[in-house]
Amino acid sequence: MQQEEIPYLGEWAELRKNYLIEEKPKDYEELAESNLLIEYFFGIEEIYSKKFDELVEVQMEREGINEEMKSKNPLEWVGWVNNIRSQVREILTAEICS
Repeated sequence: MQQEEIPYLGEWAELRKNYLIEEKPKDYEELAESNLLIEYFFGIEEIYSKKFDELVEVQMEREGINEEMKSKNPLEWVGWVNNIRSQVREILTAEICS
């Protein structure tokens, strides 16, 4: 079967696509045969992009990372934000690849 060309839809869609191709090829084939690939991956990207932003925001609040810290010590703020983003990305990557 010839695979449908899927445009790059974002980080989360790409992760899910690669997971399905490598680990669940039958699920991928079913989506392809039903012509739902782009719609499915677009939905994944939309859901996980929103989830990422929400989880980063929640974790920043928990850690007390705020605009005051940003204005007083921008380099420390950037370090904290990058650390939180990495943690959230790791959590969501594990979720999307299961």
